[in-house]
Amino acid sequence: MTPATPPLSRVGLTAGVALQCALLLALIAGALLHHPGLSQLAAVLSVIWVATQWARLIPLARLFAALAVAGFGLVLLVWPEATPKLVRALVQGSGFAGLMMVLGLLRQPVKRAEITRSAAEYLLGFRPRHRYGALQTGAQFMALMFNIGIIAMIGDLTQPVDGRDVRHDPARRAMVTAAMRGAALVSIWSPMSLGFAIVTAGLPRIEPMELIATAFAFTLVILILSALWPLLPPEASLPQDEPPARSASGRPAALAQVLGASALLLALTITLHHLLVLNFTLSAVVILPIFSLIWLALEAGRIQPFETRLRDALLALADLRSESALFLSANVIGAALSVAVQASPLWPLLSGGSFASLPTLLICLFAIPFAAALYLPNTILVVLAAQLLGPTQLGQSHALALGLTLCIGWALAICINPISAMNLIVGRFCDVPAARVAHRWNIRFVAMTFALAALLISLIFYIGG
Repeated sequence: MTPATPPLSRVGLTAGVALQCALLLALIAGALLHHPGLSQLAAVLSVIWVATQWARLIPLARLFAALAVAGFGLVLLVWPEATPKLVRALVQGSGFAGLMMVLGLLRQPVKRAEITRSAAEYLLGFRPRHRYGALQTGAQFMALMFNIGIIAMIGDLTQPVDGRDVRHDPARRAMVTAAMRGAALVSIWSPMSLGFAIVTAGLPRIEPMELIATAFAFTLVILILSALWPLLPPEASLPQDEPPARSASGRPAALAQVLGASALLLALTITLHHLLVLNFTLSAVVILPIFSLIWLALEAGRIQPFETRLRDALLALADLRSESALFLSANVIGAALSVAVQASPLWPLLSGGSFASLPTLLICLFAIPFAAALYLPNTILVVLAAQLLGPTQLGQSHALALGLTLCIGWALAICINPISAMNLIVGRFCDVPAARVAHRWNIRFVAMTFALAALLISLIFYIGG
């Protein structure tokens, strides 16, 4: 006989979870009530939470946090008049950290749902010549809810039940790579992705819906071309004559339902943005917990009791603790660097009309993934570029072109950075170094996307966008 599940008050949820819940409540209340004090309280709580998680952060997150503290202190000493900008950056960074937390909350219920597994199995059942494109496209939309979790799901589903080691199988590697590229591409246009949130927060003149529409159209072009020419290496390629291997549990209805749920989540986020005039980061922070709790309630009793699932979901708030610390710290570091640059002799040149040029955009589009290929986190460059270029004539007169540059550059950096979470997951499932995935498997895909992005940005620039 299965013992009854104890109520939440008796299961011993950690103080860290309580701190995260208080942080999110302060963040949401501050946004909905337009109360700066509550938003600043959320920022303070986010700093306290990162400090409590210090021992469990990856080394890079600790380095970023230390640099953020040093940068904040330096600005206070040298440029005290810029303190309000640092405080705004900290508040904004707490929103990014909150977004990572609620993404962890959402992943917990959806990754264990039978319907999502069935949807992924259906995508894996296409014939080889269609499978890569179908999986990359499906993974892109499923990543709205799963984020990087879709890569691990495809990796698990392609593992034979008999336990055979197929990590070197080219067809399996191709499927895992397709899931990774689909998940990376969604960051170009999704208002729930962190790159989009950073860009729209840093460019006050940009029209977010115009950016979403243009970036989404560009992404569809990339998906179509990539389906026709996957640009995969021989060690990660699909066979040409393999019969379809659709599982009996893979149902098109399941895929339709999952994609419908993703579309609903997207529509709710955009609607909240318009109704309450919230930025997309805070809109997602408000919507995602509600969406997650409704999902858990609808599945109550199917897998585990509701209280058990809810407890696990709340504990999952900390799944992306290192990412939360990274993005919180990166926003403060970017603000400190922008203060230093604006106080330097370079600022008149950067803010002048001569710098508002197409070469500046193309150099920026190249520099972000290039730096990422050298193991530098793309977060710093994108945050710095958004905060530096947003107030300049380039950001004022060509906000759409600059926004596309940063969003597409962010996605390219994910694909080509050996220390990105997505490449690390692909490397683990395919038994290759992440650097090989980034520098050899994805290089042609990144080059194609870069070339098309350069054409799009040039067109947008010359028509005045």
